[in-house]
Amino acid sequence: MTKKIMIASSGTGGHVIPALNISELLLSEGYEIIWIGTKNGIENKLIKNNKIKLFHITSTGIRGKNIFDKVRGILNFVKSIFQTTRIISKNRPLFVLGFGGYVSTSVSLAGFLYRLPVYAHESNSIPGSANKLNNLITKKTFQTFPNTFPKQPKVISSGNPLKKNFKNITCPDEKYQQNRHKTNILIFGGSQGAKFFNENIPASFSHFSDSIHIIHICGVNNKYKVEAQYKKFNIDAKVIEFSYEMDILYEWSDLIISRSGSMTLSEISSSGRASILIPYLYATDNHQWNNAKYLCKNHAALIVEENNEFRENLERSIKRLLLNKNELHIMANNVKSLFPFDSSDIILKNIPELHEKLHNTSS
Repeated sequence: MTKKIMIASSGTGGHVIPALNISELLLSEGYEIIWIGTKNGIENKLIKNNKIKLFHITSTGIRGKNIFDKVRGILNFVKSIFQTTRIISKNRPLFVLGFGGYVSTSVSLAGFLYRLPVYAHESNSIPGSANKLNNLITKKTFQTFPNTFPKQPKVISSGNPLKKNFKNITCPDEKYQQNRHKTNILIFGGSQGAKFFNENIPASFSHFSDSIHIIHICGVNNKYKVEAQYKKFNIDAKVIEFSYEMDILYEWSDLIISRSGSMTLSEISSSGRASILIPYLYATDNHQWNNAKYLCKNHAALIVEENNEFRENLERSIKRLLLNKNELHIMANNVKSLFPFDSSDIILKNIPELHEKLHNTSS
């Protein structure tokens, strides 16, 4: 009989992608995944494996909403608990593993009331409201950044689960010893691109056209506008709308310019690449700033804030790194050591309900 595991994840890629990476690994070991999400969550686009059984519950956010939406959110929270208990009753999973976001709270609580072991994973340096609550009832809580939660025996630093392809990227000592005249720079602002990046970054390279190659991921329907900006400054840039082969782009790059979402920083760390981080201003709890600060204080990245001096500050940071290639190497080596190398293995080894030996992506 196939053993079933309940995954709770919805909303942003930061919640869904690590959940999906763990799910694919568990599927390869013969487990069945019961995934709890919402009708409008990004998981509906990202889940391609038909072996993952996706169920929708009526769950909506409460925090930061107006009074009407708060009341609706509370009612939906109660409703979603009952919806989840019915799914649990029919499927009898071994345990619940939540990845943050409002959907995970009702699922975790339903699992707890059903006397199932509950586990949680927090990807950001500042825990979301959902995982603050989930941590009260979990058997173990996995954190990506150190000190996200108060020290407890059940809190385990695991990092973010990544695809196995990231383990094969050329290490910093080999990558940055290559003596090349031009520096490869990868730019992206998230899965859908970033309007701010598209409009403001190309001009910052206007003085460096002879010493750089650029790949800029701009998001859907933005390619020709961004290409025109780079051509205006005679910059060698390849502009693409999206990529499903980020590991190949990380391999190519010497320097990454990106937002500072947790999954991006985990990928940068696993790849061992220098970076300039531009935290998203409106991230909940300012978590992107705190994520980036962790790298910056360990001399593993530079931060450029999104403000009125953005272009000048970005140009200054680019000049600093292009004139001192050794700093790129140092940053890359430093970032490589900031997160656990084998996140998936750490998580799975610390879930005793998984009775058979699991082999993670490093095998």
